[in-house]
Amino acid sequence: MVKLPAPRIVDEKFYMLHGLYNDLDTGGWDTTWRNYRASLFHLSLHAAFSDFKAYGPWAKGKDVAAATFAVSLVEDVNITAGAKAKWAGVLADLAHANYTSALRLVDPDDVEPSALRFAVKALLSSAGVFTSGGTSLTREEDDEVSALADGVIKKVDEAVKSKGPERKTLLAEAAEEVYSGVTSRGALPEIPYFPHTDAHGPCDLFQGKLVEGDQNKSDALLRSAFARVGLASDTGAADSLFLSEAREILASTEALNTRLAKVKAHYEELTAPTRLDEVEFPPGDYGNFMRVRAALAGPIKNVRDQLNLVKNVLDDVSGHDSGQQLDTQAAMQVMASGQSNRTDVFEQLEPMTKEEAWAILIDASKSTTSFAHETKGIATCLAEVASKMIKQHDQWAMYSFNNSIQIIKDFAEDYGIISKARIGGMTQRNSTLLPDAIQVAYKALSTREAAVRILVVVSDGYPSGYNDIGKKLVSVIKEVAKSGIFLMGVGVDSGAIKQYFPVNCVLSSPYELMKTFAKSYLEMAYNF
Repeated sequence: MVKLPAPRIVDEKFYMLHGLYNDLDTGGWDTTWRNYRASLFHLSLHAAFSDFKAYGPWAKGKDVAAATFAVSLVEDVNITAGAKAKWAGVLADLAHANYTSALRLVDPDDVEPSALRFAVKALLSSAGVFTSGGTSLTREEDDEVSALADGVIKKVDEAVKSKGPERKTLLAEAAEEVYSGVTSRGALPEIPYFPHTDAHGPCDLFQGKLVEGDQNKSDALLRSAFARVGLASDTGAADSLFLSEAREILASTEALNTRLAKVKAHYEELTAPTRLDEVEFPPGDYGNFMRVRAALAGPIKNVRDQLNLVKNVLDDVSGHDSGQQLDTQAAMQVMASGQSNRTDVFEQLEPMTKEEAWAILIDASKSTTSFAHETKGIATCLAEVASKMIKQHDQWAMYSFNNSIQIIKDFAEDYGIISKARIGGMTQRNSTLLPDAIQVAYKALSTREAAVRILVVVSDGYPSGYNDIGKKLVSVIKEVAKSGIFLMGVGVDSGAIKQYFPVNCVLSSPYELMKTFAKSYLEMAYNF
């Protein structure tokens, strides 16, 4: 599972990606977007050219940190060689990302211990962005680093031209050279890597500072970075396709941020009378959502079919077959004309189903940590069911809560990749301000024009966070019931929900949703 973080705005002053900052202007965005593209290209090239399993025999019995660094460095050189041969168009962004990362690195000569310092210099040198300090104390080490990097690149180039066992042998030999150079200086306390490449654990060598300093030195470093990948100059920055893409993405990003700011401001008004700390959007994890949804495809379909069956039974009109009724005026005309063979005297009944609006509230407090996976599965099922049951996307919403309220899907949002990723990114933490969260969800649901409005609360049923919170919960539930909104409590691995919600169901996994949730929905639906 690989995650590529999206660029974001920090303090309304900077673009930030991979922990690196750029000014909040067009030039800053271009650099940020190039770094994002570089991370995508780097990942894609590994998928195309790398076979990490091939290093297994060589790495056996070796220090894990040093071996990981050695293989990572050799494979980064390997994919650069592969890109030169097949996809040279990606090289400019990769070289530029190496360059911008090097500008933000602490002075390599100040890095301790010596094994880490040597590894950092080897990483920079292999990418063509290492500048020797030139002092008598470091000159010998710097010369050794440069010779090592040149030797690795040469050996990898030979491996690229080779096939079969010889290729694997050459790559393993290159890794051994790096490994020996590092371990001869001691243990490696952390694994250095460029921010846009594969993360191998904590690495605080690259600082989030803005770039300042000697422009002539920077220009020389930029030329060296491009020379290392076989380019005479930067071919990416002035590319019309890149500029068009960057501006389009920037415009859509700014539009999204503006819309989310408005949504957040609206919910901040709703939370003002409550004890909730803030309004948030959960971090996205679309891959996690997709895995959960795939595992629960059966229960999702079963619940959806069961609820559709309930609605059809409730909306059945007695005395009419197959959803049709006799058009009396047309039938009289047929009888008067003697055209007994005409059959177009029936008209289709209009759908009788009442329009519904749903708000789904998911407990994401610390008390639900032990069954967090089940809670996420239930949230996924309910979201998928709601998206099919309620045809208009602006008639249902989903939230999670703890001591804050998290917007998973606002009424105004489509149920798309962003909302789905938020479900996958839900995390359990802090206290359970259940009555306050219900107040916010209920107020938001009250703005929907629908014949039936339903608030589904998924929780363990144990509110916490301040004195008399249980009494507050009872009071809020009575307030919601008086408004005409239907309440359903879904207890997760706990029957405590029953003491607050007259209509309820208790389950320990999403697989129980079909028999429990559908039954509770039917019980509630008779009052529609």
